[in-house]
Amino acid sequence: MDAIKAGVEKVKESVQGKKADEKAEKANDPREKPSDRVDAAFESGKAKIKEQEHAGKAEYAKEKHAHH
Repeated sequence: MDAIKAGVEKVKESVQGKKADEKAEKANDPREKPSDRVDAAFESGKAKIKEQEHAGKAEYAKEKHAHH
């Protein structure tokens, strides 16, 4: 079960990483309105933090599985 949890967290990590990259692109796009760019920068940072959280959960589940 822990191996499955680790896999799920890795997928979530990947999704958040992609979301962070997309938002960072929008935040740096001069064609976007300044308010949209600020919002995108905030969302990018939030997604990066979630990516790190999921990476930690995946590592924990992997370690837990390895010790059983």
